[in-house]
Amino acid sequence: MRMRKMYDVVIIGGGMSGIVLAIYLKQHNINACIIEANQKIGKKILASGNGKCNILNEHLSLDKYNNDFPKDTLQNNGYKSLLNFYSNLGLKLRADKEGRVYPYSESANTVLNVFLDQIAKLNIDIFTNEKVLSISKQNNSFEVKTGDSSYFGTSIVLASGSNASFGINSHAIIAQFGHKATRFEQSLVPIKINALKGCNGVRSKANASLFINGKLITTRSGEFLFKDNALSGILAFELSSFISREKVRNDGIDAYIEIDFMPEYGEDEINDFIDNSSLAHPLTGLLHKAIALNFEDSENIAYDIKHYKCKVLGLMGLDNAQVLSGGLETKDFNAKTFESKLCENLYAVGEVLDVDGECGGYNLSFAASSALSAAKAIIEKKCK
Repeated sequence: MRMRKMYDVVIIGGGMSGIVLAIYLKQHNINACIIEANQKIGKKILASGNGKCNILNEHLSLDKYNNDFPKDTLQNNGYKSLLNFYSNLGLKLRADKEGRVYPYSESANTVLNVFLDQIAKLNIDIFTNEKVLSISKQNNSFEVKTGDSSYFGTSIVLASGSNASFGINSHAIIAQFGHKATRFEQSLVPIKINALKGCNGVRSKANASLFINGKLITTRSGEFLFKDNALSGILAFELSSFISREKVRNDGIDAYIEIDFMPEYGEDEINDFIDNSSLAHPLTGLLHKAIALNFEDSENIAYDIKHYKCKVLGLMGLDNAQVLSGGLETKDFNAKTFESKLCENLYAVGEVLDVDGECGGYNLSFAASSALSAAKAIIEKKCK
């Protein structure tokens, strides 16, 4: 027999957006449940920030995103609102010198444990191992069907994220209401390259400039982690978001990355050091030995150290990506409330939308901010 459950709000997805939304709604006496396809909720939260959960950024701003859709939610439920929300839950945070905000423990488990404690305290129903098969609407009620159950709600919120890492692509379940999605590309992911041999596992701080189709897109500073035929680390993830966004818009791109391994020094200074070094291999006094070996046969060592070009061969696969670029077309959603313009009382929040942020806590910030905006809109409508 099919199990039938009745709620004010049925939330599809138990990631950051879904959890924040459910907690805020239940705090305001709105009966909400979460339906999650995985065995447990919050799985991607545990993997975020290399296990530390980069939950926020002190420099939260619109220019960190791929479009202007987040403008209203960042203004109305931005950095201060999110800080207050987490503080009221009992979560202590701290920022590093770049403005990236983590739990004080620097453990993603702390974030999830705080969420689970609040969920238990508020008696929020969580249904795991339940993959949504369909959504239908009759009169003023939605029915959400899974394998063995039906969940009914006055409002439905799609907070299912994307199929990056171990997520699930569920955009199609609201296609019947007229919603379309853009093409998708993995983002915040290692970049495939054809250079820097023998450097697997080596880390190096550098400046890096990304060129796409002959145009300088951005220049960033940070740390690379070199892999066999790939660039990883925070700096690579930052650059990958720009590559991903361009690939969403354009099938064919020609991209390369120019690395400056010694941004604090000019070419003349590097040449002076090499000329006056007492070492048999002067470059080993400048760079990690594995990196230095890539320049030993260079005709202009100083220039190449500051202008090392790596052709971009592509991006690593979905299993390596933290988020996807692309998603549900934002033009069909209200930017203040996140309610569908095509179907009343249907909402979408977080990564399921065509909104992606740069590396540094911007995606989790949008996930939570959009959830707060939708929750407040639902509460306001309920109280009318």
